[in-house]
Amino acid sequence: MSIKDYSDSYDDCHKVWTARGLYGDGVEQNSVESIGTAFSEGAIGVEVDIFYDVEMQDFVVSHDRPYNRKNGKILLLADLFDAIGDDHYFWLDFKKIRHLTEEQVKASIERLYFISRKNNLQERVYIEGEAPINISRYRKAGFHTIFDTHPEPESTGLISTIMINAYKIVFYFGDHSVMGMEYGELDDPVFGKETRRRLKDIPVFLYHVPVDEGLVDDLLKIKNVRAFIVGNNQSVNYYDKDSCQ
Repeated sequence: MSIKDYSDSYDDCHKVWTARGLYGDGVEQNSVESIGTAFSEGAIGVEVDIFYDVEMQDFVVSHDRPYNRKNGKILLLADLFDAIGDDHYFWLDFKKIRHLTEEQVKASIERLYFISRKNNLQERVYIEGEAPINISRYRKAGFHTIFDTHPEPESTGLISTIMINAYKIVFYFGDHSVMGMEYGELDDPVFGKETRRRLKDIPVFLYHVPVDEGLVDDLLKIKNVRAFIVGNNQSVNYYDKDSCQ
């Protein structure tokens, strides 16, 4: 397979993004307040959990169903964009995308076009999903996509190798912007030395990166690691770290 041009994928020295914002002490995750606080602390991008509600014909910001409410109300993605959408990036973790029909995906794409039309926000939105067909429809519609993968840790040897190579094929023919995966454990990584070598020509977004300052510094140096999130269901602030010269 030939090497593709990924120059339109996110490639900035500010690689440490936030997951659901900075929350706790009464501040709810996935809220305007939590994400706005993370942005004010220096985060340039945020991972946000969303559902497309077929009955509402709209996107809801929530990690679970029934929907997590913020200050007693359901938060729509459109309202989040209106509040803090300027000049930041949005990694949209699209929950249950595989359950949507083709027509429902088309309707969701039209809705996302509409709510991301201001200030070139469409160029700063990345849709994450592990369902190859439905996520590819977003890519064909012109959105950036993150093909979410779940390889085994490198310690599994051949199993890890086979899975990584299979994911690369799906990623390549899906023409996605970025490959997503969890980092794994600090002492048993998914994204270890061999996986880094195999994916060296593919832009990667990492999540569930262990809270370890040395690891954060190492990941900042890796060219194809375009963005990553530190912590697993943790409110962690490493936004002052970057790879800027």
